Amino acid sequence: QLQVNNKPPNSQGNGKDGTRAPPEPPEPPEPPEPPSYEEATAGEGMEAGEGIKAGAFPAPLHPSWAYVDPSTSPGFGSGAFPGDTETLQTFSWDDGNVRRVFVRKVYGILLVQLLVTVGIVAFFTFCDPVKSYIQSHPAWYWASYAVFFGTYLLLACCSGPR
Repeated sequence: QLQVNNKPPNSQGNGKDGTRAPPEPPEPPEPPEPPSYEEATAGEGMEAGEGIKAGAFPAPLHPSWAYVDPSTSPGFGSGAFPGDTETLQTFSWDDGNVRRVFVRKVYGILLVQLLVTVGIVAFFTFCDPVKSYIQSHPAWYWASYAVFFGTYLLLACCSGPR
């Protein structure tokens, strides 16, 4: 003799209290396979319709790339500093002025480095008392090599000082 109470809870039929057991939730669909490298990169630089159809693989979004509404950022437009929202500017590397300023800064730093190097070399080359002192005390010459080699190894091996 079978009783209703002996049926498994997920089977068809009534439960203990005479009501129908709730249906099981459907299985979630399998996620699609990620594209291969060739499939994912085949459409780069192509017009829509060539290679992979346009929009087939949207660019992945990393949480740090997500848009943040600037009005919710602390201090943005808070009025703490008058005109603080007017100083915020966007720039593009396509802008010629931005490129010119960047190149000017890079060449300025390079010029200062070269001038310091030329000054040190000129001091040891053209100042006769310094030149004769260094030539008569070769320990300073070898100490300069030790300082260079130590600095070189420090910068090459340790990321902190770099």
